[in-house]
This record gives sequence, structure tokens and C-alpha cells, in this order.
Amino acid sequence: MTEYYKLYSSLPQRDTPRAWAEIDLGALRENYRYLKAEAERADAESQPICVVKADAYGHGAPACVRTLLEEGCDFFAVSCLNEAIAVREVCRAAGSSARILILGYTDPSLAGVLAKEDLLQTLLSAEYADRLLSCAVREGVSVRVHAAVDTGMNRIGFPAKDLSSVRDTVKRLAALTRQRTLRLEGVFSHLAAADEPMGSRGEALTHKQVERFRAVCAGLEAETGASLFYHLCNSAGTLRLPTDLLDGYRLGILLYGAHPSSDFALPVRSVMRLVTRIVHIHTLPQGESVSYGGTFTADSPRRVATLPIGYADGLLRAFSGGRVTVRTKNGDVRVPVVGRICMDQCMIDVTDTDAAIGDEVVLFGNAPQELADYASRASTIDYECLCLISARVPRVYPD
Repeated sequence: MTEYYKLYSSLPQRDTPRAWAEIDLGALRENYRYLKAEAERADAESQPICVVKADAYGHGAPACVRTLLEEGCDFFAVSCLNEAIAVREVCRAAGSSARILILGYTDPSLAGVLAKEDLLQTLLSAEYADRLLSCAVREGVSVRVHAAVDTGMNRIGFPAKDLSSVRDTVKRLAALTRQRTLRLEGVFSHLAAADEPMGSRGEALTHKQVERFRAVCAGLEAETGASLFYHLCNSAGTLRLPTDLLDGYRLGILLYGAHPSSDFALPVRSVMRLVTRIVHIHTLPQGESVSYGGTFTADSPRRVATLPIGYADGLLRAFSGGRVTVRTKNGDVRVPVVGRICMDQCMIDVTDTDAAIGDEVVLFGNAPQELADYASRASTIDYECLCLISARVPRVYPD
């Protein structure tokens, strides 16, 4: 039998963590309430779908799901079957029968598991639907499904790029509504550029995608009269397209207090705060360099502190030069990361501060802009920076 091992799962937690991620569930609550209220101002009937894939973007799905259930959320989205089952267990323990949508691929041979766990499986294509249907018939089960429609993301979905493909997709989905082995309950698409600046090519693509998706919705309603659940907007779309929330809107990155892009500035709070401690301080003589490659050389004597966190923890080498917050006995100070970040350690310049061994250091999380600054430095996005925080870093949920 094939053996599986989850990285770091064998590590005991015997001492104070060398680095940890503080998860502020109060901030998660506030962000959910704010986003829901904003959506309700545009469409009081539309329902939030909370995206908790990738272990709730690295925040720990169980605690986040429990918190969102307490706030009244009854619809979650994940990426795969294993994530869905884990969320289902949390929901059952809380006495909730919340809907759980798998946004990605599940092996059709697992149709029985999908039915047993009462999960919603995305139909990736007509061919995938045929395979899942065949397996469901063989298992003697009925599987609840949502169909993905490709309006321009070009990743998965029934095609809807022109009048001909829209008509064909409507015909195929209408046929699904007339049989019960695959119970088509919803249809959705994904916006590829809703987070890009107004007036950009991205905005034009977004409007084109909305037009194509609405054509599919209208065609299905005319063809079948079936009551289906339509959803299109992601976090950015929810705020950018208030007239297109439809039956539901998917809240992802904004739930966790990060922004879809620099084009957004919203009153959401960071849910994750990445923290470590100073473990060593020494004086760096003028002319001496720090870390691999000697990329930082002191132009005067510098006081340098070492932190026990590095790229194996998710602190990318590209973050070198960014700033961190040291919590000293006399208050917080902002100082730079100097030299290349190592696998397990990095260095900061604490010259002219009263920083001491044992002081806590916040890498990011005091405000959303801190994470955005790191993402910009690494030429990436907030999403990636959050998801890359390693399983070696324990998630802590303060009271």
C-alpha cells in the first residue's frame, strides 16, 4: 500500500515555538460582517460563499469554519475532496448541514464518497460530467453538482466564448437538469481580472465574462425554468460588480484581511500575524557583510539581530530589504531585514534601538499593507505570501 506522510506532522510541540502565526478570529468575524453588509446593500437576497480552501488560505480551516458558522455562514468552498471532508466534519460537530462546494477535480470513481458526505462537486466539462455520471450509476448514488462555465478564465468549465458555445453549453446543462443521478443545483464562472484597475484591459475582460455568463443563465432559465443557484463574483467582483452578485458571491482573500490587488483599500483587518523572537544580537563591524553572498555590507558599525525564521517557514528570500516591527520594552520600532534570508534564520538591523534578545518581532500582520509590501517586493500577490507560510509554523488562536 502506498504510504503518505504530511510534512512536519511528526514534530512534537515541546517548547515555545521559534516562530508562530497568530490568527485573530475576531478580525475574521469583523471582515465577514463588513463584506456581507456591503453585499447586502447591493442585493439583500444574495448569499455569501466563504472560500476556505488551502486550509483557509493558511489560517487553519477548522477554527475559521467554526467561526464563520457562528456568524451564520452556511455555504463553503474548497479545492478538493480531502478539504471538503475535513470541513464537513467541522460542520457536523457544530450541528450544521452547510453546503460545501468542491471547486476542483475529484476522481469520478469517488462518486460514492461525494454522495455519502453530501458534497457539491464541480463539473469541469461535459466529458467529466459523463464520467462522473457513469460512476454514480455504477455506485447507485445521486451526486449533487455545480457546473463550471468557462467565460474567459480558460482553466476549467463548459465553454461560453461565443453564441455557438453558449448555445451548446445551455443545451448540455439543460439535459442535466432532467436527470437525477447528477443533481445539477448550481452554475458558476470565475472572473480572471476583476481585481485589475478600472479602465484597464482587465476591466474589459470582466465585463465580457459577465455578459457571457448572463447569456448562459438566461438561456438555461428559458430552456428549463429550473431553479438553479448562480454565482460569479469573487472577492474583487463582489465589491466591483454590485449588480452582478446573482444568487451568491464567493468571499476569499478579503475574508482574511488581505487585498486582491493594490487597486483596493478597504477597512478589513489582517487575520494572520507572523511572529518570532530575537535570539541573538551582535555588532557588525564597518566593511563586514551579512549572510550568503554578502549582499549587505555595513557602511558603519551596525547592531544586527538574528531571528529564527527563514524561507523554510515561508519567509521568501525576496523579502530581504523589507521591514519588520520589533516590540521593545519602550515601544514598537520598524527596522529592515538585511542580507539574504536563510532557510531557518534571517537578520535585521536594530542599530539605534533598544531591541533585546527575547523581544517579539512581527514580520507582517499589524496592517494589510505590510503583507502587500512583501508581496510587491517578491513580485507576487498577497494570496501566495499567506499560503506559503509553512506547516512548520504553528497557528495560534489567542483568546
